[in-house]
Amino acid sequence: MLLWYVWMHIVDGAWHKLDEISKQLRIPGNAVSWAAKFLSEHGMAELGFEEDEIRLQKSHRRLEDVVKTLHSSPKTDQDSSGTSELSTDI
Repeated sequence: MLLWYVWMHIVDGAWHKLDEISKQLRIPGNAVSWAAKFLSEHGMAELGFEEDEIRLQKSHRRLEDVVKTLHSSPKTDQDSSGTSELSTDI
């Protein structure tokens, strides 16, 4: 849900400050930073120069497609307990 909330907040394509997203969504700043990094690493968003702002990538992939890819890829995490849940470690 965290990724979806952040995604929906930046879907307009404008630059958004991470601390403002955190305040508006009432989500801890470190969680918003994690979501921003995740979205950036998966080519859906881009971080600003100072990495304190984010916007939707112009040629972004759909969030649903990335989630499907994550669910179909095998877990390689040493700490995995065999569940299909996404890790939320920050």
